[in-house]
Amino acid sequence: IVGPRKISDFGKKAAFSLSFRLAKSGFCIVSGGALGGDTYAHAGAIKAKGKTVIVLGCGILNDYLPQNKALRREVAINGALISEFPPRADATKFTFPIRNRIVSALSLGTVVIEASSKSGALITARHAAEQGRDVFVIPGQPDKKEYIGSNALLRDGAKPILDVSDIFG
Repeated sequence: IVGPRKISDFGKKAAFSLSFRLAKSGFCIVSGGALGGDTYAHAGAIKAKGKTVIVLGCGILNDYLPQNKALRREVAINGALISEFPPRADATKFTFPIRNRIVSALSLGTVVIEASSKSGALITARHAAEQGRDVFVIPGQPDKKEYIGSNALLRDGAKPILDVSDIFG
């Protein structure tokens, strides 16, 4: 489950609720541990007492994003922290797109909560499609910039999510 760092209130609720319901159904939630959509996705899985995995855009021993230190600690206990980078490697603007291919590769499908035209969530969705994975998208209002990328994915063949059951189909 992926979404932007600057996520709408609707997106926060959607990421949390969808992750909660999927985790309750036995799915493991995989995301990047970033602020915004990722945080709410992991929190939903934790609240459901389900499994969740953070794929880091830095080394596993790096303290990047101190705001999510408690989240990383909880995920490490109830799921896993994964990184392909050396243990103390720094996060850079280049490491996050690299990390996104692992998020999609570990998943049966990728859910995009919301994405603007330049959202990193679109990178994850592209990797998922290239890896033969399903791409699911919550449709958004056409006139809202935070849904331009999401709605483009739907136009290009992603599967719309109107209810969690749309993922099970």
